Amino acid sequence: MEDLRRLGGEAGVLAGVAMAWLFLGFVVLFPSAGLNLVDQGNPHRYLPFIARHASMFWVVNILGALVAGLLSAVVYMALHDRFKDESPATARIGSFAGTMGAAAFAAAALVRHTGFGWLSTIYATNGVGAAHAFYAVSTVAGSFMGLGNVMAGLGILLFGRVMQRHPRYNSLGYLSMGAGTVMVLAGFVTHPFSFAVSTISAMAWFTRTALALRAEAGPALFRWGTAKSRANGRAQRRVA
Repeated sequence: MEDLRRLGGEAGVLAGVAMAWLFLGFVVLFPSAGLNLVDQGNPHRYLPFIARHASMFWVVNILGALVAGLLSAVVYMALHDRFKDESPATARIGSFAGTMGAAAFAAAALVRHTGFGWLSTIYATNGVGAAHAFYAVSTVAGSFMGLGNVMAGLGILLFGRVMQRHPRYNSLGYLSMGAGTVMVLAGFVTHPFSFAVSTISAMAWFTRTALALRAEAGPALFRWGTAKSRANGRAQRRVA
């Protein structure tokens, strides 16, 4: 369905923007407000920070992590629709893995948001208990993040194999192999560097994939690049 591919193109752009916002939030906004990447694993620094900057935490976590996770699922479904006729099994498995990864990312964002948000309110009265609970919530959120990286990375790798055999998507296929590999590895390594590299890789992949879908199917909501899409559509109709 061409409409799904168009929506996938728009969702990919927005997912890339959300990931960029998430990355800037953790790497730039939080440190500028007094919380560096290392301290984000310290409950005695992180929970008071959330209590003081609740709106900043909400904006970064919800508009960044949660939105990126939800929108990325649309991209995987659009790719399945695009490649299901050429490689039905690979497209189906890739879509399932990617959608599962997207759901895990969204779950991690919600666990982090609700868990840390609640703990920040009780930290002032029960700091020790809140700190212990912080590590439990961090473990659950980290597990979801790891699962999300592995499954999304596998989905990207599978779609990359299909893309490499298609002239229009050949270069994107190579990018998919690189980004997917990085994301799978990041699922097993909990470190700020792996978070940064996997986020940048996913950001680049979603943006590039969205542009490829838009170039082929046209825009769904935002009309930048419409003239080029219409020209491509007319050329395809003439060939047909």
